[in-house]
Amino acid sequence: MIHSALIDMIAAGQTDVGRVRSRNEDSFHLDPARGLAVICDGMGGHAGGDIASRTAVEVVAAVLAPQDHADGNVSGGTPSPVEEERAAAEAAMTVRSAVVAANRRINTLNRQRGFAEGRGMGTTLVGLWRVPGTDRIVVFHAGDSRLYRLRDGELRPLTRDHSLYQVWLDNGQRGQAPQRNIIVRALGTGEQVEPDIAVHDLRPDDLYLLCSDGLTGIVPEGVIQRILTQQPPPSAEDACARLIDLANGAGGPDNITLILARFVLLPA
Repeated sequence: MIHSALIDMIAAGQTDVGRVRSRNEDSFHLDPARGLAVICDGMGGHAGGDIASRTAVEVVAAVLAPQDHADGNVSGGTPSPVEEERAAAEAAMTVRSAVVAANRRINTLNRQRGFAEGRGMGTTLVGLWRVPGTDRIVVFHAGDSRLYRLRDGELRPLTRDHSLYQVWLDNGQRGQAPQRNIIVRALGTGEQVEPDIAVHDLRPDDLYLLCSDGLTGIVPEGVIQRILTQQPPPSAEDACARLIDLANGAGGPDNITLILARFVLLPA
């Protein structure tokens, strides 16, 4: 186990309206000092998809940001396994509270605008948050925005789409394939939301990619992996720009938002 204070997060995020849409309904929040990264892909068009995504990132950040890395209180030094487990469980509960609060805020806005349940604006959500005082992260999501981890040269998804297309895949691909962009879970469209939340161990040099489907719906995973594993490694800013250029070069039919976050060992 590595002392958590020796691991730092270096990250960059970018968003682009694409080549077809007239407005950008994606939002993101990045706070490397707290190990927090969140992307939301709003939906609803004139019903306010941009408002939904912005509201979600603001609420989640407001709940998680005050949870200072001293608070987990795994007291100074390397935490014991029991302390890490307790801190991770508490962090997962805090994340769930943040997502529930964001859902409630957007759903209230929908009701105030006169939208029936299941109508109005909504948003996907994907994020990671480093468990305060530990070398673990909480990964959370609802919808089809994704999070990948690049470890030992292999790009692996840590989220599973909440989409009708994924349900079709899971059920053996029976019948006609549904459209890929129909999601079955989102924030704001109902009074309740159940995010997927998981805790993962953190290793030095792990690289995490968070993205909206404006990237993954256009650029194949193999191409993304090739960009991220080039030698010498591109900076997070350069890699973000190159991936956005690839999506736009293929037509850019949707907004494109991504965050690249690498966890590195600090110099001794």
